[in-house]
Amino acid sequence: MNHLRTLAVGVGVCVAIAMIACGNGPPGGNTPTGGGTCNGTAKASGLGTVAMTINATDNLVFVPASSTAQVGQVIEFKNTGGVEHTVTFQDNNDGCLTDDTLDPGATWDVMFSAAGTYNYLCTIHAPNMKGEITVSGSASTPAASASASASASPGASPSPSATAKPSP
Repeated sequence: MNHLRTLAVGVGVCVAIAMIACGNGPPGGNTPTGGGTCNGTAKASGLGTVAMTINATDNLVFVPASSTAQVGQVIEFKNTGGVEHTVTFQDNNDGCLTDDTLDPGATWDVMFSAAGTYNYLCTIHAPNMKGEITVSGSASTPAASASASASASPGASPSPSATAKPSP
C-alpha cells in the first residue's frame, strides 16, 4: 500500500509540473507577451517587399549576426541549411514575433513597428546561435532601405526585389 501512495504522489507531481510548464499557452504566434503591445508583425510570407535577409545556417549561426533596419521594413529569415531552426525574440515585448519552427528551405518575415534593439536566438541551438537587429525610425517615417552592420558577414543578401515564399 505504501508503494501505491508513493506512485500516486510521483504522478501528481509530474502532472503539476506539466500544467505549470504549459500554463502560458503555445509559444510564437502574434500574441504579445507581458500584456503589452506587440512591436511588429510576423508571418511566413506576404508582409511586403523584403529589405534584407538573415540566413539560418547548418554552421549553427545567423548570417549576419548583427544587422540594422528601419521601422516598417520587412526582414526575412531564411533557413539555408538542412536542419530545423527557430527564431525566438527575447525582450522589448517582442515574443509575439517568435517563429516556432523554421524548416530547411523555409522563410519567415518580420516587420517591426517600433525602434529598438531586438535580440533573437535559435532555441534549438542556443546559446551560440543568436543575433541582434537594431531598428531605427518611427512608425510614421519608415526608410526606403536597410543595411547590414559593419560586423555583418557577406552571406547576407539585401534583396529589395525578393519575395518571401512559404515553406513547402
